[in-house]
Amino acid sequence: TIHYGRLKIAGAHLSKSKIVQGIRDGSYKGWDDPRLATFAALRRRGITREAIKKMIIDVGPKTADVVLSWENLYSYNRKILDSQVDRYFFVKDPILLTVQSLPRIFEAKLPLHPDQPERGFREYHVKPKNESNEALFWISERDADAMSVGKMTRMMELFNIIPKSVTPEGIKADFASEPYEYAREAKARLIHWVEVGEEIQCNVIMPDASVSRGIAETACKNLSSGNVIQFERFGFARIDKVNAELSALYAHK
Repeated sequence: TIHYGRLKIAGAHLSKSKIVQGIRDGSYKGWDDPRLATFAALRRRGITREAIKKMIIDVGPKTADVVLSWENLYSYNRKILDSQVDRYFFVKDPILLTVQSLPRIFEAKLPLHPDQPERGFREYHVKPKNESNEALFWISERDADAMSVGKMTRMMELFNIIPKSVTPEGIKADFASEPYEYAREAKARLIHWVEVGEEIQCNVIMPDASVSRGIAETACKNLSSGNVIQFERFGFARIDKVNAELSALYAHK
């Protein structure tokens, strides 16, 4: 008689009896609860069957149990998704950024995929307003915390700015220049952004069932339930619902 070990993921909940009990007592919302490692839960988060199959084949049959980490599975899935999915901006815990002294209207052409321009672009026109020639943006609290007065920051695919006021309530900055080369020479930090008025509220359900709240760019309104995308500088996610708000489930970095 030949006995084969089981394939396990460290920290994953796989016991059927415990899952059933958890669903009955309300600990889990169902078989596709993101905290579980069921096929339904993995599929709902955007983990592909190809990644699971490839990992199982590569590990092969063993006489003893094999314990893998979540990162092992994520690595297989990342290799599959990276060339397939479109990119979008999601701003977690948004902070207001006011950029002043804009000299003209700027057009931002954000590629859906950095290596596949044929897939198209998300296009936004940033128009200066009022006597200060300013434009308003949402940026993440994390990026706001990393800003320093007088130190150049690059807004991805848009222009360079110089912060002049950094407070918990918001950031005020002046337009500095447009070429990316200037940002590279200054070793400027790159940040993503969403222009005020071009957003949709977005909640991302994390693997521990916590919720990352923020906003996504308005192009995300064209997505459908089941689409897997990458929120740049945040991670891969699978769209759950698109209504007045966007709901997604986080897959991994």
